[in-house]
Amino acid sequence: MYQINNEKFGQFLAEVRKEKQMTQKDLADKLFVSDKTVSKWERGNSMPNVTLLIPIADVLGITVTELLQGEKLKENKTLNSDVVETLVVNSLDLSLRDTIRQRKKNWIFAFLISIGVVVIEAILLTVSGISIEQMGDSLYISLLMLLFASWLCIFAKELLPTYYDTNKVNFVSQGIFRIHMAGLSFNNANWGYVLTVFRVFTLGTAILYPIICYISFLVGGISLWNTVKYPAIIILLIGMLVTTYIIGKKYE
Repeated sequence: MYQINNEKFGQFLAEVRKEKQMTQKDLADKLFVSDKTVSKWERGNSMPNVTLLIPIADVLGITVTELLQGEKLKENKTLNSDVVETLVVNSLDLSLRDTIRQRKKNWIFAFLISIGVVVIEAILLTVSGISIEQMGDSLYISLLMLLFASWLCIFAKELLPTYYDTNKVNFVSQGIFRIHMAGLSFNNANWGYVLTVFRVFTLGTAILYPIICYISFLVGGISLWNTVKYPAIIILLIGMLVTTYIIGKKYE
């Protein structure tokens, strides 16, 4: 089984680049990426997107196979089609994993920022004269949404098992959480979009609900807040479900 070694790939890339008397910036400019990106490749911290393999090979005067294998082939040595295919598939896997890892980091950062925003909102509500008892429902909903968001942003898997792609499955069960939506089949074509909808709505609701609370108190006092607090959360949840169905069906 031929596996791509990130470090071997990076070392080979650096060696060939230096043989061509090119700096990391020179190579980056030809590929329309940053020199930091090239540095990450050469240190084995990430792999280039599969769409860049041919341009990299062309710039360095080597074959894609040599690039992926991390060594130059002898003139009389060739690899059979199965080996080449395996190398390309593995490069796709590595590129996908890099993308998924970065996306996960971005959502974790967004989750942490949202926690900070909710804390600041609670402080501002208190300073404005609204008691903890009066804003209780607002804080409860925000904390509940952050609880769901913590799973969605930190623990939810970005890819589903392969059987989701060959069977119509309308539920996802990961750990203690279970999502079941009748009439919508989950698969790897739509799961990423569905996750994004859930993440945006849970984080957005956590941040938006205290704002609705403040505006309600500002306009009509506690009586208006008691009137709108439950319809507001119902509208937000219905919006999330409708959007999920639309997006899920579109990419199903």
